[in-house]
Amino acid sequence: MDSEYTGFLYAASKDVSAIEALAAAGVENHCEIISFLSQQAAEKMMKSVFTKNGIVPNKTHSVDDLLATAIEKEWLEASEEAINAASNVSMHAVAARYSHTPDITRGEALQAIADCNTVCEMLMDNGYDGIVIQVSAAYLRDEAGDVNSTENCDCS
Repeated sequence: MDSEYTGFLYAASKDVSAIEALAAAGVENHCEIISFLSQQAAEKMMKSVFTKNGIVPNKTHSVDDLLATAIEKEWLEASEEAINAASNVSMHAVAARYSHTPDITRGEALQAIADCNTVCEMLMDNGYDGIVIQVSAAYLRDEAGDVNSTENCDCS
């Protein structure tokens, strides 16, 4: 998958591959890193919009700030859902990685995947490249075998 990408998209493809592998190993054991990597993938996909337009992106981890700037520059249009997804996934930039005792739940990790995919799909709808996180429904089951879903979780 990643051999066709360069720059930020190449880096995002590595994050997506890691998320898919971690989900296959068990979401419940990797909630924090899945959430963090979902944020990282969304951030890098957003930054690729800037380089596609000949601009070096700001040094920020805020997906929602990057999206707001891209909208302001009229590079793309975003639905309220995509704006909310960018805001939601942004919170995983620091909290999931540096919190003394992270308490990200399985549902929150799945929502981070869904939020990243929402940002990705918005980019693709605007003609930019994106990399959708593909997580098999089998990996969304908890240890008891029950499907652990979150509201509006479209984890593809």
